[in-house]
Amino acid sequence: MTLKSVGVVEGLFQPSAIRFSIVAGFVLAVLVSIAASTATAQPQKPPVEVPFEFVHNQIVVQAKIAGKGPFSMLVDTDTDPSAIDEKTAREIGLSIGSSGAPASGSGTEVNTTYPTMFPTVELGSITAKQVPAATIDMSKISARIERPIAGVLGYSFLKDRIIQIDYGNLKLRFFAVSPYPRIQMTANTVSTIAMNFRREEGDVIIDSVFVNNEKMRATLDTGSSGSFSLTPEAVALLGLEDEAAEGKTESSVGYNGQYERKNGILKSVRMGRYAAESVQASFFPPKTGHDNRPWQVNIGNAFFQDFVMTFDFKDKVVVFERVD
Repeated sequence: MTLKSVGVVEGLFQPSAIRFSIVAGFVLAVLVSIAASTATAQPQKPPVEVPFEFVHNQIVVQAKIAGKGPFSMLVDTDTDPSAIDEKTAREIGLSIGSSGAPASGSGTEVNTTYPTMFPTVELGSITAKQVPAATIDMSKISARIERPIAGVLGYSFLKDRIIQIDYGNLKLRFFAVSPYPRIQMTANTVSTIAMNFRREEGDVIIDSVFVNNEKMRATLDTGSSGSFSLTPEAVALLGLEDEAAEGKTESSVGYNGQYERKNGILKSVRMGRYAAESVQASFFPPKTGHDNRPWQVNIGNAFFQDFVMTFDFKDKVVVFERVD
């Protein structure tokens, strides 16, 4: 049983273009008009909206587990499976496996997880059944967020869903069909970034983020409250050892307890046509759960909050839509 980090504190999508050979322009125009009218006459089903609180750069929702609650839970794209505080799991009578395993996540301690199952998860009007999960001690994360956190809705809940995170309006939206049809996503712009992602070791990974003009792999982590955080591997590749050693120290908390990391400034960051200079970042020290990761950069809510983020787990596409 593996859990990914709740980092508290912590390929361009180019759909195929459709081309027509114009043989009879008038007839073609009529056909296109009819098709457009038909599409207009069949509006998409409106999304299900769920409110959330943004607490210490964490997405906190109210959810019922096995008919009990509601409980305050985080929404984390990089936790797999979902998680529940071990004390809460016992209180609501969940069946817990006897074979434990160490959690995979940030920190310098060892937090043991045990397999369990959510018979039901109720989030607003959405109900999911038989959601795999793991028990874990959430007390240090609760202390850091300054409120009781009963668990995490992770990939086992999010998979096969299309979820939009509207930070400005504090709304989660669950769509049956993507609000970004492929035919419309012909190119990235300065304000809209569309990228394919892949799942690896429980993480959402994109392969084309340029840090200081170096191409790197990044994980999109809604369980991280930071902006851009670099692994020890990335620090070495970019020659930022001095910055990582001399930066201001900040205390962080992950699934495996507390750890210290350094803050600094990146010269530049680029994704698609989005580009920024003098970007605040942090550097993960070695032996804090960030060595030998399948990614080199962790991107979290401090960056996402300037966008409406849409994660299409069906087609593995993420869209950043900048809010002016």
